[in-house]
Amino acid sequence: MKKALMLAPMGSVHRRFNKANIDALQALDYEVELCANFQNGKGPEMHNQKFVEQCRKDDIVCYSIPFERHSLSGSIKCLPVLKQLLAERDYDIVHAHTEIGGLLLKMVGKIKGQKFFTPHGMSFWKGSSPKSQFVFKPLERWICSGMDQNLGMNMEEVEYLQKWDKKSANYVHGIGLNVQRMQSPVRTREEVRKEFGITDGVKMIASIGELDDNKNHSTVIKAFVMTGRKDFKYVVCGVGPNKEMLEQQAISQGFKDNVILAGYRSDIPDVLNAADIFVFPSFHEGMPVSVLEAMACSLPVICSKIRGNVDIIKEGDNGYLFKPADVETLSKKIMLIMDDAEKRTTMGKKNVEFVKRFSLEAVTEELKNIYKYSNYGK
Repeated sequence: MKKALMLAPMGSVHRRFNKANIDALQALDYEVELCANFQNGKGPEMHNQKFVEQCRKDDIVCYSIPFERHSLSGSIKCLPVLKQLLAERDYDIVHAHTEIGGLLLKMVGKIKGQKFFTPHGMSFWKGSSPKSQFVFKPLERWICSGMDQNLGMNMEEVEYLQKWDKKSANYVHGIGLNVQRMQSPVRTREEVRKEFGITDGVKMIASIGELDDNKNHSTVIKAFVMTGRKDFKYVVCGVGPNKEMLEQQAISQGFKDNVILAGYRSDIPDVLNAADIFVFPSFHEGMPVSVLEAMACSLPVICSKIRGNVDIIKEGDNGYLFKPADVETLSKKIMLIMDDAEKRTTMGKKNVEFVKRFSLEAVTEELKNIYKYSNYGK
C-alpha cells in the first residue's frame, strides 16, 4: 500500500487545517501518517493528545517530534529525528505544511517519494517590510524550488508560485471548511448571548484570532471609541501576549464592559451563530479560516484589505474592506452595518452561497486531482 506523510511543526496544524488533505489521500488508497509536535500546550495546542487518540481510532499513525512553536532553531534541532523517520518509513509522498515544515523538508534532502508544500501564508507580501522582501521572499522561493508541487491558498501567493515555477504551482480553495459543522451550533443564539451579557438592542460583534500585533484587535477597539457608541459587545476569541494591553486599552477608553476577551474557544460555531457582525483586522494572512467560518454562519464581514481577504470579500457586496491601520474607515463601516439590518441579512446570504466553493467536499476533490495527477501518481 502506498504511504503518505503529513508534516507540520505543531499538532494543531493537522487538527485544524489538514482534514481535506488526509481525506483526499485516503480516497486515493494511501496509508496516511502524521508528524508534528503533538504535546499538549496553550491555545490551539491544548487538544493535541485528544486528536492523537482520535487518529488512532481512524488507523492514522502520529509521530510526535518536539518541534518548537515560533522557534526555527528549536525545530531545526529535531532534523536528525525527522530524517530517520523518513528513511525508515520510505514514503511515496511527504506533504509539508507551514514555512517551518517546508524548510525542514527542504533541508532533509532527497527522499524516495515526491514533496508537496503548502505555506499557509508566506512571510512576505505586497507592501511588507524590506526585511521580509530581502530575507523571507528568497527563502520561500528556495523552499518552493525543492518541491514537486506547491499549493497556494490566495491569488497573490499563487502568482508568485506561477512566476517561480508554473509547473509546480497549484491553487486550492483554502483548507476545506466543514460548512455543516459551522451551521450546526450546539447552543442557541439566546444562550450564547446571555453568556456574554448581551441584551436586546445590543449588537454582538465577533473576532477570532490570537491576541498579538498581527491580528490587530487594538485597531477595532480604537474604531469603537471613535463611533462614540456603546450599543455593542466586541467578543474576541483567542489567546496571546497582548491580552493585558487590550484589557487596559478598553478600560482606559471607558469600554471595559463592551470588550470581552473570551479566550480560546472550542465552540466557535456557537459564538458565530450568535453574532451580528464579524470583524477581521489582521495585517497579513494566507487564507483566513475564521473569515470563511463567519461567512458560513451568514455573517457580514468587515475585514482588512490584504491578501486572502480580498479574494473572498468584495467591497459593499458581501462585506466591507479597510486598510489595517485606518481607524476612521473601520469606524464608519462598523456604524454603517450596525444600523442596516437589511444589509446585514443580504450580505450574510451572499456569504453562505459564496463559501460553498471552500467547503471540505470541494477542496477534497481539488486535492485528489492534485495528488492523483502529480508525476508519481499517473
